[in-house]
Amino acid sequence: MEFCRMGSYRAWRIIGVLMLLSLGALSGTPLRECPTVTQLFTACSYYISYGSPDPMPGSPCCDIVSRLNIIANSGGNNKQYVCRCLMGLMETHSPNATAIATLPGFCGVSLGFTIDPNTDCTL
Repeated sequence: MEFCRMGSYRAWRIIGVLMLLSLGALSGTPLRECPTVTQLFTACSYYISYGSPDPMPGSPCCDIVSRLNIIANSGGNNKQYVCRCLMGLMETHSPNATAIATLPGFCGVSLGFTIDPNTDCTL
C-alpha cells in the first residue's frame, strides 16, 4: 500500500513539473480560464487532500505556486482571475480549504492577496 502511494506521489510530481514547463508562454497573456489554475495544483493534490507532507520551496508543488505568482503578477486582470479561480478551488475542496490557503506560506510566496473564502477578488 505504501509503495502505491509513493508511486502516485511521484507521478503527480512529474505531471506538475511538465505542466510548469508547458505554461511558460502564459505569463504575458491574460489568463481567462480557471482550468489552467486548477491544473496547476495537481502537483499539490496530495497535500491538499491529506494535509501532508508539507510542501517545501523547491518541491514541484512550490514550483507551481511560484509560477502561479508570476502569472498573477504578469499584468492585466490576471491577479483577479487567479484569485477568483483559487476561490472556486477552495469551494470545490471546502473540507481542505485551509490546506489550499497555506500553500503560499509554505512555499515562501506572496500572491498579493489572501487566500480566504471572504477575499474580494475585485481589488
